[in-house]
Amino acid sequence: MLLNWLLETLKWRLLVQKNENITYLEAFQGVLSGVALNMITPNQLGDFVGRLIHLKKLDKIRGTLITVIGHTAQVIMTAAFGLCSLIWFLFYNQNITEQQSNTAYLVLLALVMLTIIAYLNMAWLARLNYTAKIKPYLNVFKLYKRSELVQILMVSFLRYIIFLVQYYCLLLLFNVDVTFAQGMACIIATLCAQSFVPSFILVEVGMRGASALWFFGMFTAVVTPVLLTAYSLWIINLMIPGLVGLVFILRWRQVNK
Repeated sequence: MLLNWLLETLKWRLLVQKNENITYLEAFQGVLSGVALNMITPNQLGDFVGRLIHLKKLDKIRGTLITVIGHTAQVIMTAAFGLCSLIWFLFYNQNITEQQSNTAYLVLLALVMLTIIAYLNMAWLARLNYTAKIKPYLNVFKLYKRSELVQILMVSFLRYIIFLVQYYCLLLLFNVDVTFAQGMACIIATLCAQSFVPSFILVEVGMRGASALWFFGMFTAVVTPVLLTAYSLWIINLMIPGLVGLVFILRWRQVNK
C-alpha cells in the first residue's frame, strides 16, 4: 500500500514540477487528499479537487489537465492488460481458435503501441486551432518531453503490477481455489471492469464485489472468500489512505480559514 501511493506521489510530483516546485510531502498530501474526496464524489472528481487544493501557484484548469495526463497513463495500462484478459477468456472458453487468439493479441499489441505513441506525442493538442481563451491552458501539453512521459508510463506500469500482486496475495490469504493463470485473468478483468464503470462510494463497493464474483465465478463456487478479497483490497488501497487524506484536508482547512 505504501509503495503504491509513494509511486503515485512520485508521478504527481513529476507532473507538477513543470509548473510549480513542490516537495514530496506536499505531493503526498495532495494525492491522499484526492483519495479522500474521491470516495465521496462520483467518477473521480474528488481526486482532481483534492490534489489541486494543495497547490499554491498552478491554476485549477492547468492543474486539472496535468492530472488528466497522469490518469490517462494509468488508464492505458488498465485497458491494455484488460483487453489481454478478454482475449484469454475468449480462448479459454473456446470461443476462438489458437490462431484467432494469436491474431487478436497482435492486433491488440498494435493498438496499444499506437495509443502509447499518441500519448507520447500529446504536444500536438496544443498546436490545434482553439479560441484565445482555451489555447494558453492547453500549452501545458507542450511542457513534457517524451522521456518524461515515458517515466510517467513506467510509474503507472509499476503501480499496476502492485495492484496485481496485492490482489493475488489476498486470494492466497483467503484460500480462493484458482490456478495462477485463472487468478491473474480474473484480477485483470475485474480491475478493468471497475475502472470503466461510473463510480460512487456505494456503487463502487458493490461493483467491486459484483465484478469479482462474475469473473471468479467461472472457476470457483466460493463466494465469501472472493468478496473478502475484493473488499480487503478496497480497504487497503482506498479506505485507509482516504482516512489519512482526510486528516490532510482538515489541516488544510485550518490553515486556510
